[in-house]
Amino acid sequence: MRAIAVLAITLSASVSCATAAEDSLGWNDFFQYISTGWFPRPYAAIGYFVGSTLNFYQHSSATSITTSGTRPIAGRWSANNPFRSREDDIKKPWSLDDADDDFPSLGYSAPINLRLEWMLPPLHCIARLDVAYELSRERLYSLDTSRKYLALSGQPTPFREVSVLFNNEHFLGARLGVAVPIYGAFVMSEPLRLDTVRGVNVIDRISSFYYAAASIHAAALVLSEATQYVQIADAKDAIRYGNGQDTVTLMNKARLSTATPLRWHAEIAAGWQASFGSFAFSVEAYAELPLTSVLRDARWMLYRYGIRTMIGRQQ
Repeated sequence: MRAIAVLAITLSASVSCATAAEDSLGWNDFFQYISTGWFPRPYAAIGYFVGSTLNFYQHSSATSITTSGTRPIAGRWSANNPFRSREDDIKKPWSLDDADDDFPSLGYSAPINLRLEWMLPPLHCIARLDVAYELSRERLYSLDTSRKYLALSGQPTPFREVSVLFNNEHFLGARLGVAVPIYGAFVMSEPLRLDTVRGVNVIDRISSFYYAAASIHAAALVLSEATQYVQIADAKDAIRYGNGQDTVTLMNKARLSTATPLRWHAEIAAGWQASFGSFAFSVEAYAELPLTSVLRDARWMLYRYGIRTMIGRQQ
């Protein structure tokens, strides 16, 4: 893809260096639009893209909160994980072997992302509208060390008990924003034809540019599955609950009644986009900052960082 950038800049440079021969070679007739360098101006075009999001990290921020959407717990919820090494492995009844009902990995993903963009030469920018199907999975924890059990020695022995809220949510999201080309090239020309008999166009435009973008993101909650359980953390070999396991489920894939139905985020991104004829490609790194909480009655914020790749066509 970097070859596209070299080709675009080479084409524009060849025009500026051949001004003396423009009339004989017909450069002005062949090249319809050229803009290169810092803050180049895009040509007018509409792009249609499809892609996906690879989220590297979703940071959960919540400290000492309570919510009426969960079953009562002894303490308060927090995003800090109190489990030590492998303490959160759920065990089979009356066994130290791990159970098979592990939860999905935590994080955020947008496996389907559609984009419509408008290149606006008078404003030196690109307007973008994204629609995506999004998934988010996160946990909250609450550590209780107040309880004790009677050890074989006959002495009351404290143990660590952790309440866990696993929140699985699906969204239909829309993102509206603006991208500003920072450095690169935009070139439009008369169509170059590979087959003049059948009129097959090879290329009529080339672009390659780095950009910065900002957008506002709204996500409507379409599925909420909250599972709440309490787990013995450090005394699995000594005590169990009445079901023989180290875990008791209090709420299983229930809709979280206090979940905020519409989430708002602000996003900043930086990336590279290129086009060759009608084919277009882009890759960008993004950071998404929450403007609303996961819960209506408590402050639980999710910060996201990742990479988004898109392929599509321009016309």
